[in-house]
Amino acid sequence: MMSWNYSIRRLAIFASLVAALALSQALAQTNHQVQMIIEDVEGREIPIFFYEPVGLLIQPGDTITFIAASPHHTVTAYHAQQVKTHRVPEGVEPFSSPVVPIGETWSYTFTVPGTYEVWCGPHEQYGMAMRIVVGAPGGPAEAPITDFSPVGSFALSGVLLSMPELASSRIAQLGSVSFAEVKAAMIAAGGAPE
Repeated sequence: MMSWNYSIRRLAIFASLVAALALSQALAQTNHQVQMIIEDVEGREIPIFFYEPVGLLIQPGDTITFIAASPHHTVTAYHAQQVKTHRVPEGVEPFSSPVVPIGETWSYTFTVPGTYEVWCGPHEQYGMAMRIVVGAPGGPAEAPITDFSPVGSFALSGVLLSMPELASSRIAQLGSVSFAEVKAAMIAAGGAPE
């Protein structure tokens, strides 16, 4: 009789450990939020367009929910199959949101470690791009940007992604980088052209 009770106790302990492990895995996968924003700049006709934060460290398996705080944004990977310079880890399939209406969201779960760069289809030329480090920096996005044409990191998005404030090692160290850190430089570079 004692061995039967002992077996049930062991089974209960094992089941508790499995449940705790499953819960810890679920809790380890975090959902981050990124705002997609248009902001007026005094004295300029065209506003600035940006993701907030503009640099973010997450872990493999984490999800980012992109929130359209303003209208007409996408989240699109710099991927060769989307006729762009490949700037996501090898093995990552091309991804792109539809145009996200104001107040709506779009989510993507990042499973492959490395550095990702994404851009907004309607606003790439104005510098609406961001860098995401999943786990640790690595992959094609670690190479310097050399193509600022429409098939590369177009116009001001290439300028933004080349800024030292958005170095992958810095993002990994800080956890996130606010657009406020690069806002003045982007406006000076033409982030809100007239």
